[in-house]
Amino acid sequence: MFIQTFGASDVGQSRAVNEDAFVLDQALGLVAVADGMGGFQRGDVASQLACNVLVEAVSAAEGLIDAYRREPTDRSRGAVKAVLEAAFQKACEEVYTAGVAITGQGGRMGSTLDALLIVGSTAFIAHVGDGRIYLLRGSEVHQLTEDHSLVQQQLKEGLITAEQARTARNKNVITRAMGVLPSVQVDSLHFELDPGDKLLLCSDGLYRYVGMRELGLSLLKTGGDGAVRELVDAANARGGRDNITCLVVEVGGAGAGLGRAELGVADHIGVLRRVDLFQYCTYRELLAASQIAAPRSAAAGERVFAEGDPGRECFIVVSGAVELRKGSTVLARAAAGDYFGEMSFVDSPKRSADAIAVEDSAFLVIERDRFLQLMKQDAELAVKLTWQLLRKMASLVRATSEKLALEPPLLDTFSVDVLAADEG
Repeated sequence: MFIQTFGASDVGQSRAVNEDAFVLDQALGLVAVADGMGGFQRGDVASQLACNVLVEAVSAAEGLIDAYRREPTDRSRGAVKAVLEAAFQKACEEVYTAGVAITGQGGRMGSTLDALLIVGSTAFIAHVGDGRIYLLRGSEVHQLTEDHSLVQQQLKEGLITAEQARTARNKNVITRAMGVLPSVQVDSLHFELDPGDKLLLCSDGLYRYVGMRELGLSLLKTGGDGAVRELVDAANARGGRDNITCLVVEVGGAGAGLGRAELGVADHIGVLRRVDLFQYCTYRELLAASQIAAPRSAAAGERVFAEGDPGRECFIVVSGAVELRKGSTVLARAAAGDYFGEMSFVDSPKRSADAIAVEDSAFLVIERDRFLQLMKQDAELAVKLTWQLLRKMASLVRATSEKLALEPPLLDTFSVDVLAADEG
């Protein structure tokens, strides 16, 4: 992969000082935006300090980052993710310490911070506050971060409507920031990039005036430095009552042999979207799920697994069809968009039937351990997936009960036989 980066920051129409800061380090693959908290003291110092510490901490770990670039394994990927999260914690601690030193005991400085680190074909994201990161993939734009704000929390809890959220007076109140306390909870995400992807990082001074659809159109039609300037000018023209920062990252392929067909990221997400297990997931959650799904195929007549095999994987059918057979009896047929073997997520039983591909078939396979790890990392996603699994199991139990109801009751038949034997 190669990337191009573009960015601009503007004081806006109402503020005397620009409290936003940003990083565009193309060589390091690091892009970040920070928004100093105007309600606290020296927000400009807080945001710039957060960016400086972030760059220093990531630069100091170039050895670990290069190790992932050379050999992208689960372990080396985890090390890069830990580097970025540790850099956020170090930045948070230093902003907190500086706040005490500058403003005195009881004084505070604070900042939001959103960062994107690209290593090879993998994007690592870390997020604190109400800055945002968007992804334009194809012609669709997706918000990859969730605001750490009081309004967003009230919206999620159903206390206010989306319309009320847009006009709320307290929409600037954030619930998580760098430097307010010595440490902070960091939201993180990693995903594989596709050539042609565009990412936008911005402070709230931009997205409060420019909607997601308009952001996407500007990235799609203009792109690069032109999109940055266009979006900043739009925010200023519509009021510009806050500082405005807009950063754009455009992703290209590293060579002719690397393309969408090889990476298959967008294709995997498209498959997951059509599966009812993931039907309530956001795009961000689908990105996370796509990282634990591995492609596999089977020719017509090939056994996918056999009765008695350990059950450690769930299979999502991308194309083709599979029959689940018990001896010569066909128990079920799974076609594109269906999944089977999901009991392995709940337990590790032995397979109770054979799975035979009846056509040339392709699958996305999710291992039990990776699924459980994803559930542990994201409680909200865990609730959605668990609910869908329970719904499917309830449907299977209901179907089994209805089938049994049509058959002669075994207990009643046994009782009649016993009575007949007694009378005889």
